[in-house]
Amino acid sequence: MTDRTPRYFFAKESRSMRKMMVLCVIFAVVASACGSATGGGQQGKTLAVVNGEPLTEATLMREVENLPPYVRPILETAAGRAQFLESVITRDLLMREALRRGIDRRPEVADRIAMARKSIVLEALLRDVAEKAPGLSDEALRKIYDANPASHQVGERVRVSHMLFRDKERALEILGRVKAGESFEALMKEVGSGNGEVAADLGEIERGNFVKEFEEAAFAAAPGVVAGPVKTTYGYHVIKVYAKLPAGTRSFEEVKPKLLAEQREQAQREAFEAMIADLRKQATVRVLYKPEGPPATPGAPAPGTTPAAPKGGGPALPTPGK
Repeated sequence: MTDRTPRYFFAKESRSMRKMMVLCVIFAVVASACGSATGGGQQGKTLAVVNGEPLTEATLMREVENLPPYVRPILETAAGRAQFLESVITRDLLMREALRRGIDRRPEVADRIAMARKSIVLEALLRDVAEKAPGLSDEALRKIYDANPASHQVGERVRVSHMLFRDKERALEILGRVKAGESFEALMKEVGSGNGEVAADLGEIERGNFVKEFEEAAFAAAPGVVAGPVKTTYGYHVIKVYAKLPAGTRSFEEVKPKLLAEQREQAQREAFEAMIADLRKQATVRVLYKPEGPPATPGAPAPGTTPAAPKGGGPALPTPGK
């Protein structure tokens, strides 16, 4: 076998492994939806037996717990599920062969495994601390809300979407189609698909956060009106205003999700700091490393000291930071 052959083989296998990991998450969703996986420590249906060891639905579900959900549609067919199962069997056979050869005991591999283990365990610890951090009741959040009313003030706002074009002619074309009766939202999907065009729902905007020309057009338009083209430094905008909201104070219910997130983050940070402080108190730690600073200049004052007044009674040099 030439040197080129194994590299080619594992390049192909790497692509297959990536595909397999994508398929894993779909299998978990299908198995869960069908109700075939069982709880109470049982393994569920056996899907294959590899060298005498069963490969079960529960085994596969454990592998996909941390995979992203956007790949799930891949295994909606029986053929996709069968391909997934074959990929898992192939991966397991390769893993068994790697262990048989002692690859996991090679120093460079063992070091990487040890580092990965630390990361996984520490991530689980931090997640455990975060989940157990105390929450706040509505009453406590209400007190925080009432303590700082100025932070809940908002100016006049409009709820707006826009489409942005580089060419005025293209903006006029889209504006004409809207005025002819086509849906603004449907056209947003069309223009947002490429060619350097942008379509976005901006939600609520307040004066002072966008370019002047855009704001003037948005705040001048009546709800339901499509305005444009509006020229800015970014190009030509076609704007639709959905609603106008007066200046005022955001209600407690509007602010509550943000307050809850902020206070929970603070509680988690305090829990982490308390845990670390307690661990440091219980442990015996001797730091032997002392950072080496630049060599001292003859006659220069030691770090942290105030320079002496020069001879002859002149004023002392200023202390850094004062």
